[in-house]
Amino acid sequence: MEKKDSVRLKTGGILFLTIFKNILTNILKIIIIIFIIIIKTEGIMNLTEKDWKKITKIIQAYEEKIDKDFKIPLSEYEERYEKVWEQLRDRGIDMGFFFWYREMPGDGIYLTGYNPTIERASGVIAPGKRPLLLAGPESGVMAKEAGLGLETAFVNEFSIPDEYYEGVERGNLNEIISEYIGHKIGKIGYMTAADLIPAQFMEFLKKEFDGAEVVDAVDILEELRYEKSKSEMKCMEQADMIACAAVRTMLAVAGPGMRESEIAAVGDFTVKALGGNGFGFDTIVNSSERCRTVIGPASNRVIQEGEIVQIGCSPSFEGYKGVCRRGFVMGERSELQKQYFACMNEAYRRAEAAIYKVCEEDLPTNLIDLAARDYFASQEIDGQNMKQFHMYSTCHGTGLTECLEKMVITPTKEETYGENVGLMLDLGCYGHPNPEIAGGCVEDAYLKKGNKAYKCSDVPVDVQELVGKGM
Repeated sequence: MEKKDSVRLKTGGILFLTIFKNILTNILKIIIIIFIIIIKTEGIMNLTEKDWKKITKIIQAYEEKIDKDFKIPLSEYEERYEKVWEQLRDRGIDMGFFFWYREMPGDGIYLTGYNPTIERASGVIAPGKRPLLLAGPESGVMAKEAGLGLETAFVNEFSIPDEYYEGVERGNLNEIISEYIGHKIGKIGYMTAADLIPAQFMEFLKKEFDGAEVVDAVDILEELRYEKSKSEMKCMEQADMIACAAVRTMLAVAGPGMRESEIAAVGDFTVKALGGNGFGFDTIVNSSERCRTVIGPASNRVIQEGEIVQIGCSPSFEGYKGVCRRGFVMGERSELQKQYFACMNEAYRRAEAAIYKVCEEDLPTNLIDLAARDYFASQEIDGQNMKQFHMYSTCHGTGLTECLEKMVITPTKEETYGENVGLMLDLGCYGHPNPEIAGGCVEDAYLKKGNKAYKCSDVPVDVQELVGKGM
């Protein structure tokens, strides 16, 4: 009898727990549904359960294309150091100085794999020596995450001004650098552009090392960063795939009555979900006359039916930037808007064809810009010649920054591309006086490998049919 009673008690207990679990699950579901209804009623958000299903499906589709664990191998950094050493020796430079911060990270990330947050940072490199990283203590501790094992010194000059750090020793910049070099410094080369290095540090280089000669050595890192390795190409491709996913999710949820910031939040969520670790620019969502800005961040403006909208995202993967930007109309396009998008999309296609030809035949890069510019010159919309609204150069370099890399093409620049480089076809048409077509863009990344160019994006040039739809 005792054994049967024990079995009954055990069975009854399991049954009770199962029933209780089911009741609790249903209660939670009801609470979530009520919460969503309350949110929708109060106008706190405009995303529905259906929207989140679209977002999830798109993220899942792109997740298969991204290796979140990929990193630039340590051996590649060592190769970079050797190339810098060779350049320094050839020029008789005892010390190379480089400087960076979050918005201009290229030189620093290239040599250290680290990017500061809020604080700035600098580094020095001498022939035969791995770089010495000079940073503030708050973000400087993150340098270890890069896994390069670089010596890092905390200094006042790169700390948050007037901040006090308990137990943290911050050294004298001159003494730390002198100890690292180990001998009298005769020549210093600044390897970051002079307009990016604060005046106080340029003065420091010129006055603190017993009259050492300070020379321009900016081209060392500029040239090394321009030609991309296979690892760099992979990082850029992954960043571009994340950008495409972000744009697709933003398009999928877009609808009249949404705020620009709400749509941008979906793009930002997608970037982080897919392994992005930063941005080349703040996620763009502009509508109506706000489309006259080229890279304006999203505002809290409510988007209305019939308005032109431009969206864009530039995720960072391991420091390398991707991009995808597009324009569309919230709802049905007017006849004027149809003309505008037909014109802009055709200019893009002509420039894209020029990219393939220029890369394959090693032709001057200005042919890409002229392909779009000359086409705009032949078009008129609403009494306005469209060439005047082709606001900037059609193509620019990319890598550790979204657009601040060598090289930007112009109508007159007859240089040819390097061997293995990253570029972005950025076709923008901004400033038309009619707010229906105030501005818009089509931007994608391309990789040139040898004499072949490859498009990284899988998003259609014209995305109107994707508005409000998932995959």
